[in-house]
Amino acid sequence: MRRAINRTNLSLAALTIGLTVVLVLGTSGCGQKEPETPDPNKPAVSSGEPASTLSETDALDSLAPQPEPKPDANAVVVTVNGERITQGRLDQNLNRQMKMAGAQLGNLPPAYLEQFKKQMKQRILDSLVGETLIDQQVKAANIEVTEAEAMAAIEERVAQQKPPITIQALQQMVESQGESFDEFKRQYRLNLARQELMETQWTGKIDVNDADAQTYYDGHPKEFETAEQIQASHILIAPDPNNPDPNDAKVAARTKAEELLKQVRDGGDFAELAKANSSCPSAAGGGDLGLFGRGQMVPPFEEAAFALEPGEVSDVVETRFGYHIIKVTDHQDSQKVPLEEAKQAIMERLIAQKKQEVVRGYLQDLKDKATIVYADGFAPASVRPAPTAPAMN
Repeated sequence: MRRAINRTNLSLAALTIGLTVVLVLGTSGCGQKEPETPDPNKPAVSSGEPASTLSETDALDSLAPQPEPKPDANAVVVTVNGERITQGRLDQNLNRQMKMAGAQLGNLPPAYLEQFKKQMKQRILDSLVGETLIDQQVKAANIEVTEAEAMAAIEERVAQQKPPITIQALQQMVESQGESFDEFKRQYRLNLARQELMETQWTGKIDVNDADAQTYYDGHPKEFETAEQIQASHILIAPDPNNPDPNDAKVAARTKAEELLKQVRDGGDFAELAKANSSCPSAAGGGDLGLFGRGQMVPPFEEAAFALEPGEVSDVVETRFGYHIIKVTDHQDSQKVPLEEAKQAIMERLIAQKKQEVVRGYLQDLKDKATIVYADGFAPASVRPAPTAPAMN
């Protein structure tokens, strides 16, 4: 018998993300042995062949690091209650995660990158074990989600985005990352089924009230403070990059900025002068930079802007970009968000935390009762040694 799906609180891949967070808490290290460094004093000869028959080139080749053999994609790395998780499935998930983390990992030294990859591989293996246990429970509970139900949930979710996006735009986003939209939908169906299962575990265990929200609010005051901000417009006159004399270019730019400042102070329309003269892309909007806080602009600009009252115009301000005329249009003092405004977000955070605690306990109970067998070279995170950072020379 199938249960009705509650779509009122479904989020894109929410349960998978939640499971991953729970499963990787405290998980680090890989425990895999590093390749041994070849011993140059040890003769490297093939069995049965005298060393004297090897050429110098052969001997050097035998000492060179040999590429590791490519793992068999069909090899089983772990079984969970008899259900196999293969090397191919592990590698596919690892490659996806490494691709997603690519931009952040680009500047890591090779030794750190390799260590990160090993740690990520262990985390993904632990996540796959957890997902398998959950999916076995989904099957036992006869929970099914059709493609039509999944698409309805996806459409509802993307319509809630700000701004809303279309299914076609979502498909383009997925495919631009090298993923199949059909696979995305399949995973979404799995996520909905997993979440429906967990709803049965959360019932009666997620109690968050106004007193909890008040306690959190009082205990985390910095989270609810908004920094001082101003809104400003500017006119930027940049030195002509084609002028062969940089000093002459700077003099010309400053002269023009001072002429424009005079026009502004004589009653000229600041926005129109910005549109006609500013070198900044903000010129299209009359020079408006929107709201910004301290630390977001270069120091000379920030110092001049925050010294102005709304409606005031600065003198010509020099920065590395050129010469600015700044007009402040609004000023907002630092203030604390009232509890009533913050309460909903606080409650949602506390509910999510409690749900994670339930998931953690539920998964641990499933693991304790399960038969989980790891292949040689693999092991659960709890028995792996903590990682040590490689030395940087």
